[in-house]
Amino acid sequence: MTSTADALSGPWAANLPGWAATTALASLIVVTQEIATPLPGESWIVISVVLQLVVSSLWGTIVASVSRRRYGRVTLPAAVLLWVGLGVTRGVAGGVVASAAGHDPEWAYRIGFWTLVALCWMPLITYALAQLDARRRLLAERSALAGELVDATARATESADDRNRRMSRAVDDALGPALDEIRSTLRENPTLDEREVAAIAARLDGLAGRTASFTASAPEPGSPRTTGRVSVGAALTEFEMRRPVFAALLAAADTAPLLLPEAYRAGGWPDVAEFLVAIAASTAALIGLYAVLRPFLFAGRLRSALTRFGVLAAGLVGAALMIVLPWDAFGANDHVLIAVFPAVFWFAAAATGTAVALEATNSELAARVGEDRVALDDLAARVEAGEEQTAARLETLVRGDVNGRVASCAFALGLLADGTVPAGSRQRVIAGVLEQLDAAAGELRTA
Repeated sequence: MTSTADALSGPWAANLPGWAATTALASLIVVTQEIATPLPGESWIVISVVLQLVVSSLWGTIVASVSRRRYGRVTLPAAVLLWVGLGVTRGVAGGVVASAAGHDPEWAYRIGFWTLVALCWMPLITYALAQLDARRRLLAERSALAGELVDATARATESADDRNRRMSRAVDDALGPALDEIRSTLRENPTLDEREVAAIAARLDGLAGRTASFTASAPEPGSPRTTGRVSVGAALTEFEMRRPVFAALLAAADTAPLLLPEAYRAGGWPDVAEFLVAIAASTAALIGLYAVLRPFLFAGRLRSALTRFGVLAAGLVGAALMIVLPWDAFGANDHVLIAVFPAVFWFAAAATGTAVALEATNSELAARVGEDRVALDDLAARVEAGEEQTAARLETLVRGDVNGRVASCAFALGLLADGTVPAGSRQRVIAGVLEQLDAAAGELRTA
């Protein structure tokens, strides 16, 4: 599992997907901010949007590059510096444009606003991207384990007859050539001196020890686990349905930093109060929608779509409330803020819910990967036990029947080398040894 500290640093603290995910929303807030300034025309607003995007991207690139060059990764302090710098550079760039257009640059407000937004949203998006990357790695690991389980099971479910045939071939390949060579030597050279006989006897005695390297498969293992992948969409819906209050409060907590400062800047405390009421109404509506939808969602395929519709509907409730019950006259900036409110609320709910769902699914995936590893280890243990059992059976065969014949041949050759066998019986003894070796070779081939 990816820890929170690791998730907030490393390759996810500065990356293209995170930059793309925040660009559209940040640009929308810049437009809202510059309408309230107000800049003298649309071209000035475009300049502010582009300049803030360029300088913040340049800052992020520099910090990430330096940290990666020095430490091999974006460290957590570097990530915090990067996020704070995003706010500062955006604030400074926006102030420069406002000053050039003849307005108050509002340095403190702009820098403070964008720094707050960066510290609220960048860790959330970074964490979600880190969990998404961890999910890909866990799925890949699980897929590899599934392949190993299939291969191990195919090997382990080999039939008894197949195992016997395979083992017989292995034994024959290992011992057969040596016996054939000894038999050929005895046939071609009936007159052996003491050294040659002793060498052949020693070689015969050592053949049986080679069975220790033979292996076989485990008998009748269980089938590998074939559990499916964990659904992020299902986890997201379950989180929203089972913890509706917490899910809605998370959405509200991420919506407030984006809208309340701009509301205060546009209309003071009355506008802040109005947006607080709107956020509270959307939060209550979202909790209510989750509670109403909860009994109907867990059996249907439309549950994810319905929850997404519920989040958007809750955001529209807040926007409608500001339209129906205005506390003061609308200004140009009020219209823009009301228009973006549902989108911001929806994005906040989606981002927080997805981060929580990814963390939950990754925990479950990690548990399943652990279970798959246990299953693979258990299968390997049973395979090893079967191998030991088969090897013991073959060792008994070779050390018993085959080595009995080989030992008798070695004993006979020893007597022949000592000169205790009469010369007239020499050919008969060699023929008997060859007969025993032929029988041993035959047993190896029919084992």
